[in-house]
Amino acid sequence: MDITTSYLGFKLRSPIVPSAGPLSEDVSKIKEMEDAGAGAVVLHSLFEEQLEHDELELDYHTHTASESYAEATSFFPEPFEYKLGPEEDLEHIKKAKEAVDIPIIASLNGKSLGGWIDYSK
Repeated sequence: MDITTSYLGFKLRSPIVPSAGPLSEDVSKIKEMEDAGAGAVVLHSLFEEQLEHDELELDYHTHTASESYAEATSFFPEPFEYKLGPEEDLEHIKKAKEAVDIPIIASLNGKSLGGWIDYSK
């Protein structure tokens, strides 16, 4: 029986598309979903608020004591050591795409008008 369908411009072998959840956080589980007949998998959302919070936290911790204890900022690792932004999410997407032959659908959630567009670049 042919159950192929189209979704978001993708031709899927099956209309079964598991949404974001604990299984989509593990690449081996994504492979199992493909083996079980999933036509695509949706990953968890990357939220604009999460990215903004991470940036504000770093700024707060690097500048809070800088005027009272000048050496205090030297206790922090260099900025390149911090994982700011979607690096971990992008790495997960890359690994998932390499592991399976079905579409991997990433999700961005923006709270501001056009915010998700800025972060998608």
